[in-house]
This record gives sequence, C-alpha cells and structure tokens, in this order.
Amino acid sequence: MEIHDFDQLSSSQELVHTKSVLSIGVYDGLHFGHQRIISAAVSLARSHGDWKTVVITFAQNPKTMMGRNPFDKPLMSLRQSTDFFSNLGVDYLVVIDFSPDFSKLTGEEFIARCCGMFDVQAIVVGENFRCGSHADTGVVELQEIVPKYTEGASVCVPDMYKLNDGTDDSSTLVRITLTKGTVSEVPAQLGRNYSVDLAHIPSRNNEYPLRFPIGSFVQLLPPPGVYETVLVMANRSEWKMIALIDEEFLTLTSMTSPAPSVFHAGSVQAVRYDNLQFVKELT
Repeated sequence: MEIHDFDQLSSSQELVHTKSVLSIGVYDGLHFGHQRIISAAVSLARSHGDWKTVVITFAQNPKTMMGRNPFDKPLMSLRQSTDFFSNLGVDYLVVIDFSPDFSKLTGEEFIARCCGMFDVQAIVVGENFRCGSHADTGVVELQEIVPKYTEGASVCVPDMYKLNDGTDDSSTLVRITLTKGTVSEVPAQLGRNYSVDLAHIPSRNNEYPLRFPIGSFVQLLPPPGVYETVLVMANRSEWKMIALIDEEFLTLTSMTSPAPSVFHAGSVQAVRYDNLQFVKELT
C-alpha cells in the first residue's frame, strides 16, 4: 500500500490516470461498519482487474479539530490504522492534514478535488457520510456532484452494519462503551479487542511493574479501573497482564507469579512494546 499526502498528490497529479474506487471517511476505530464499506470498495476494484482501491481519510478527526467532538483522542493511532487499511487490501491511502483552511471547503469543492486526483470509477461511502463546511454534503448531494467531475462514476452505499440488538455500529458507540469501562463489549463492535499503541511510549524508568504516563497515550483510554489485558511485544510475543489505570499512570503487572524473566530488573530496558489489548474489566 502506498501512502500519500492529500495536498501533495492533488498538486502532483501522479495518479490522475489510475482507474480507482474511492472510499472517503474519517474511519476512526475501523469498526465492523467501516470494514464493510472498505471491503465493498476493495471487492469492486478487484472485480475489474486493473482498478485500484483508494481510501481518503484524515490525520485528525475534523470534529475534534473544530471543537465539536466530546472525545479529544482517537480510537487508533496512525500506525495502527495504516496497518489495518493495508491488511484490508487498500492500494493507496491518501491522508488529509486537516486545517482551518481545509474546513472552509464546501462539500462539492472537496469532492471535486478528490475526483481530480484519480480516474474515478466509483465512490463507496457509508449511509451517514457527510463532508464539507457545516457538513453540507451527504449521500444524496454526493450522487448529484459526482457526475459533474467524473465520466460515469457510480456512488455505492453499503447497508449500515448493525449489532445483534439492532443498534447501528459507530465510532461514537465504541467511544461510549470505552468511557464506561465495559471493554469486554468492544469486540462486538470492532471485531477485535480494543488496543492502544505502545510503540512510541517508553515505560517509566524501565522498571517493573511497567508504568506508562497517561498523558503519553495518543488514544482514548478506558476510565480508571482494573482490566485484564494482553501486552504484545515488538517481537509479537504476548503476555497476559493486569492493567491498573489511575489519574496519572497505566501500570502493568503480570498475571503469572513470579513475573516472566523478560520483566525482571535489568532486562526490561532492552524490551520494546507494540500494543496493549484490553480483554475485560475486573473492577
């Protein structure tokens, strides 16, 4: 998968002749609903042989940047989402560095720029798709705009993914579940345990128990409490851990006693972490 900056790609026009299926969205968390949309785009592109799948997304959640999001941190790091898009079969990931100037674009101006970067054959979005200044463009408007800037491209809208109780799956629902501390309910929404990226965070003083300052996490954390977790190391080995979250630190201790030698004093310094997966709440 190739990764491109939106503005740079718009200026270079290097992929303007690439027949493509676009999927546009914030895609924070990449829950089941997001996966359905992107998988539909990938399937459509592959069914035509030489078409490519393009995801156009944001480095920062526009609602957060504009002060309209009650949750100030994302559900995934950029590293995690990039890996996930690649595993879903996306060919090109185009990332928008959202800014005040970008926020002034109307929906039509934004879609025109998206269509101008590729030879667009189709656009796949969710039912609740909105874009543009004041979210002025939804699916209906998109269907009217796309023919102006492409030659016969279609707009595809997969059915909304619903949970077993009929609730629409959404990033907001995942955030609400996390902030309640009921991490065991998240896999039904994401299709996997919720995980936080640790690759860029050193443990405090390289001591055991492992301590990570709360302020160093780029993602949303569950509230203070005790959780069963799985610590995934950079070498992909996994360790069952108890996570204690308070107002200052996330502290990890092994669920086995004594702790594995990898966490003994003197050995922790050389250890690198990948992510921490939340399995269930304990208190």
